[in-house]
Amino acid sequence: MRKTWIKSTVLLLGLSLGGAALVAQQNVSSAQGTTVQSASTVARPQLTAEQKKQLGGFRATARDQAAIIRNDQTLTADQKQARLKELRANTRQQMKSVLTPEQQTAFVNRRAVAKARLAEKLGLTHDQQSKMKDLLISTRQQRQAVLKNASLTNDQKASQLSQIRQASKARLATILSPEQMVKFQQMRKMHRHHKMG
Repeated sequence: MRKTWIKSTVLLLGLSLGGAALVAQQNVSSAQGTTVQSASTVARPQLTAEQKKQLGGFRATARDQAAIIRNDQTLTADQKQARLKELRANTRQQMKSVLTPEQQTAFVNRRAVAKARLAEKLGLTHDQQSKMKDLLISTRQQRQAVLKNASLTNDQKASQLSQIRQASKARLATILSPEQMVKFQQMRKMHRHHKMG
């Protein structure tokens, strides 16, 4: 549950942080105002049946390997993090190897539009985006320091990570307005539901 919250929060924070510059680049002007392009209006990468099969295979293998790593009781938390990071990098490289440069660009463009839409939906100001970026960096650094601290037991690490998460959540509530916080939580729930469904 904790890992899901952290992953969802980091993902949404990361998406919203990249939105500032991307909103300016991806906006489509109209006479009545500016709206961000929908991800569906950006060129969808056209994959062959073979590419779809290969990408699906990479994803399935990565999911299985990640589950094995997460449940390996012989590994420390640091070792698990290192192996998961290596797994993600290898999987990205494998997936990239079957895509043409045009398809890779199309994926990047769709991701950029999605980030911009998130920032627009929350209505983040430049100041808020800057503060959220600082929060994301700070939280990541604190988490890494705890995970790499070999003098801590797994229980101590879990406790400290919980404290970091709570402090991050409290700080986020000071950056976002109450309305933005409600939207953020709704988006996080939808993201979680979408991933599970």
